[in-house]
Amino acid sequence: MTPTMPNQGGLLKRLLIAAAAGALIVVCVVMPAEYRQDPTGFGRLTGLLDLTTPIVATPDLTIDPASLAPEPKPADASISRLFDAPFKTDTIQIPLGPDGELEYKAVMKTGQSMVYSWSVNKGSVYYDFHGEPADPTKSQRYLEVQETKSASGAFTAPFDGKHGWFWLNLTSDNIVVTLKLSGYYESHDYVK
Repeated sequence: MTPTMPNQGGLLKRLLIAAAAGALIVVCVVMPAEYRQDPTGFGRLTGLLDLTTPIVATPDLTIDPASLAPEPKPADASISRLFDAPFKTDTIQIPLGPDGELEYKAVMKTGQSMVYSWSVNKGSVYYDFHGEPADPTKSQRYLEVQETKSASGAFTAPFDGKHGWFWLNLTSDNIVVTLKLSGYYESHDYVK
């Protein structure tokens, strides 16, 4: 069955109904809600007129605005430190003979910091990390002796002195310890 088009009178009737419905929507809904004009009273009755009523915010003068802002806390001075010189970065290749041992230290002043990473090219080593002040009888161990192939960390010197590593080669081969340092230190070298 083929739909038939309405005749000319039917189209005109539908057009007039749509125009009247559109005009009614504009007068009863759009004008009160958008333009604050309510010729029919429908906007006030339905609350549409309230949509265009401006809301004026009045400050509460009993509250001090400064009390609403969070008070900045002073930073802990131990978490940030400025240095006079730029940080250093060094990579050191340290040969270690079969069953050999040695110490390698960085000379640091109290508060200087460094990050480090070291690894062996094969096998594993015993190592510890410790520091010695001017009086070597007051040395301090930071990490206990461990067996491993590598280690990484960050360190801040608790006193002026030498701070570093002891390595003991656990193999019967020659190995190389590659030590990477970056940070603030005075110098570094083998300890005889």
